[in-house]
Amino acid sequence: MSEPTAYESYGKPVIKGVVVFLISLSLFASYSILVQEGASLDTLGDILVTLYISALVFYGVFWETMDTRRFRLALYFGVLLWGTERFISGDESFLSVALILGGLGMFVRELYFKT
Repeated sequence: MSEPTAYESYGKPVIKGVVVFLISLSLFASYSILVQEGASLDTLGDILVTLYISALVFYGVFWETMDTRRFRLALYFGVLLWGTERFISGDESFLSVALILGGLGMFVRELYFKT
């Protein structure tokens, strides 16, 4: 058996710690927004997209599935979902349209044109 590399010994735990910190920060911000703005449709949409992306990143990092096709499809769907949520909530900016078109394009490319 070979010895673990420096990345496996020190890098992975640091990355996992950073991911847990960022997800905790994201969940705290979602809770704070919910308390301040109430349970409106815009707020709930934003929180659901945040929870989806947070759960997806947690799954990808801790189960080491970031290089799988299933993870990429879920990530591209999350980008599409994020853009759609922004557009529906009234933010009809270039970024919202770019997220929708980019997420849809990457999703279709991964689904149909990759082997």
